[in-house]
Amino acid sequence: MKIKTIYLILSAVLLGSCSRKISYETNYILKPLVQEMVSTPTQPQEGVVAYAYAVDTLQWGIASYDDALAGIITSKQTGEKRQTPDSYATPYTPDQPAPDPAPAARFLRGNAQGDSPSEGGDPITPNPDYRGWLTMPLGGSSHMIVVADTAHKLYGYTMQEAVLNLPNLFVAVVFKPWHEGRAYSDGKWSFYNDFFEPPVKLVTYISPKIQLEEGGAESDPAAGRVKAYAYLADTTEWRIASYDDAVAGRLTHKQDDQLHRDLPNFQAYAEDSGLYAMTVTGTPLMVVTVDRTNRLYAYTQQTPDLHGTPPTWSVLFRPWMHSSREKVGDWVYVNEFYQPAPKPQP
Repeated sequence: MKIKTIYLILSAVLLGSCSRKISYETNYILKPLVQEMVSTPTQPQEGVVAYAYAVDTLQWGIASYDDALAGIITSKQTGEKRQTPDSYATPYTPDQPAPDPAPAARFLRGNAQGDSPSEGGDPITPNPDYRGWLTMPLGGSSHMIVVADTAHKLYGYTMQEAVLNLPNLFVAVVFKPWHEGRAYSDGKWSFYNDFFEPPVKLVTYISPKIQLEEGGAESDPAAGRVKAYAYLADTTEWRIASYDDAVAGRLTHKQDDQLHRDLPNFQAYAEDSGLYAMTVTGTPLMVVTVDRTNRLYAYTQQTPDLHGTPPTWSVLFRPWMHSSREKVGDWVYVNEFYQPAPKPQP
């Protein structure tokens, strides 16, 4: 009797499974993002064009930015062109189906190939910013997904496999205009920049000196005790919050303490001459120099002519100055030792 009961239960489970509707139809919901510089956070990107073809990216590609914008793909074998996408993206709005709140939200950046956002994807948030989001229906076959960023004239594509019984598939894609070269890969996406031109490079120099007493001689810092770098940043918008941040190379936004930049655009390296050489490719520059012996740091904003003569910026650390912050010439010098203690909270 017990065996018969188990058999009936298993039969009921199997019948329920077989009766469940199987579907490969899904709403492909795209969240376009842009990272303007290598050290800046991503931001929503509006004005992106997206569409899909039921073809394989091993056989089809995009010939140019103009073709990407027009929805035209080209056969890699024959040169044949197709001009009518199988699906075209339209704006996604919050009144459409909400994102799945489950931990495995299936929101991927590199490509929608599974359930985990481990490929660098941004997880679904309870109140997401829907600016620039797009949606398009996908059928039961694999698709070539094409995206074009009209602001930066970048385009890219990836292969999206068919997914089973998933009504909404959320995917994030990040455009990175800072990438050098006409092509680059990011996850399972291939990106192209037909308008890339190699940046103009300028070698700049920083000359750090230390004066231990007022009127005393200026000397070179001890080897390895100076750190120097630069950000493509405006000092009216960004600041250094502490000496430790200066050593770490971290900036903090003046209007938002939660917004940071942690990777300098340019790093300076010591030469035998005592100068620190740094190759830059843009302006304005927020140049930072740290005296790690005396726990001092200084910063300046510079806008060198990238086609001009290599400049040398002299910075003189004066640990004898009993001042928490002082501007001397183009440099602002900071000594945390003399900063007033924070007032106790009532």
